Amino acid sequence: MTGSGVFQMLQRRGEAIGIKGLHPHMMRHTWAHLMKAANMSDDEIMKNAGWRSPQMLARYAASTASERARDSARRLAPGDRL
Repeated sequence: MTGSGVFQMLQRRGEAIGIKGLHPHMMRHTWAHLMKAANMSDDEIMKNAGWRSPQMLARYAASTASERARDSARRLAPGDRL
């Protein structure tokens, strides 16, 4: 299957389940988010993704950084651990 074929297949599957504009890079964003949320080290994420630059990790994980920050704040809040 060509790159274009993968793109078209993902778009059709996404539309079928109500996700407009689904594309392959969304999978990388989701994967980076899930790995960071699971506390995988940045170095390990970069190696697994084949990225040499921390800027790539920052780029792919940026879209969900606020969500991870809120989750961490809830988990680590001192008042909630009494």
